[in-house]
Amino acid sequence: MDYFFSQMREILGERYTEFERAYNEKPRHKALRVNTLKISVDDFVELTRREQAAGKREYALKENPLCFGSFYTTVKPSLDPLYHAGLYYMQEPSASAAVSALSPYIGERVLDLCAAPGGKSTQLAAYMKGGVLFCNDVEYKRITALIENLERLGVKNSVVTLCDAKSYRAAGLDGYFDTLVVDAPCSGGGMSRYENVPYTAEIVEGCAKRQRALLDDAVMLLSTGGYMLYSTCTFSKEENEDNVRYIISKGFEPIDTPLLPGVERGIDIPEARRIYPHNFDGEGHFYCVLKKTASSLCVTRPDRLKRKSVKINGLNADCAEIGGQSVLFDGEYPKFTVLPNGRQGTFCVMRSGVPLFERDGEPSHALTHALSPDEIERFGSVELNDCAEKYLRGEAVDVSADKGIKAALYRGYALGKVRSAPDGAGSMTLKNLYPKALRIKQ
Repeated sequence: MDYFFSQMREILGERYTEFERAYNEKPRHKALRVNTLKISVDDFVELTRREQAAGKREYALKENPLCFGSFYTTVKPSLDPLYHAGLYYMQEPSASAAVSALSPYIGERVLDLCAAPGGKSTQLAAYMKGGVLFCNDVEYKRITALIENLERLGVKNSVVTLCDAKSYRAAGLDGYFDTLVVDAPCSGGGMSRYENVPYTAEIVEGCAKRQRALLDDAVMLLSTGGYMLYSTCTFSKEENEDNVRYIISKGFEPIDTPLLPGVERGIDIPEARRIYPHNFDGEGHFYCVLKKTASSLCVTRPDRLKRKSVKINGLNADCAEIGGQSVLFDGEYPKFTVLPNGRQGTFCVMRSGVPLFERDGEPSHALTHALSPDEIERFGSVELNDCAEKYLRGEAVDVSADKGIKAALYRGYALGKVRSAPDGAGSMTLKNLYPKALRIKQ
């Protein structure tokens, strides 16, 4: 890390001592962001207050000034039913600032190009309230976490893809998006206090070069007048301001977003934003919002999706047919070109919307997370109360319910599903259907 500290001395000058002290001595802060797709911020605060008063768990919420609905917290999410119900997402305090700054400029056709594990994607979805959100990553193993988070938070307008910006262009999506987020893979210097980050001049140079290559294709996907968020979790000027200047050279102008407490202007680009641990109770982050002024031609048109009503329990679900599946999907679906597997430019769609059914034909786990309270009531539910943690561990729960598949609730919010059936002795037994891969292991 010698190169990292010498670089920070060069960037900060006489303020380096303050940074070094914070880097070595300041405690790490964790934060949650309320998922307003499911609950209002005020209702969440009140719900956690009641949980604390009942001795369930400690949240110790304190507002994060960089993002409405973000709170510093002491809660352990893995043991918290409210987390598993998708009422909040754990997001590093500094990282929540970038999409919050973009929020006035978020349109209806959004692409999060480097989306996994889903922090910025789920934040975008909450701001959008409709439209279509493409969430992409280039690594299959990261896509699983992305899908799980979108599912848990009840996002119904997402299309998850496994490809790169070149593949989007090959699919005919040039100029289609009016909002583009590039949370670029970087050297990670901003997270190095708590992560083992190899950091050398060669790594920084290599990251900056790869980021520019990614940007060459990514900027072509944005419409004229559209907005782009470029962000990293590193401090290097090569990966931050130098790359913003590279974006500007392609027909963009930077936007001067609010300068919030603990946030600094960029080096030589005053519209860019930097967050340091000695200025703010969070880790390092960089972001800049830019508007595209260059001309873009969009030839993509919305696909005309087949829609139908599907009865599930007592619920009539309005769904779309995408890829041979019945899915909940709130948004526009574009026509795009899919090349044969193995061909350069393959556009791989992993998932669209929320599937209604599992492979065995039963209502899906994801469906329970995507339904509104009124829809949950029609679908059928059972409140688990103090049995919620047992349910999340995959254990048997002693709760009575009418026959059939029901949504399993905690404080009125769905965790998943259960099946109630006669046990042969004249009473009903409840089978735990919480997915094995999601179960609490502690």
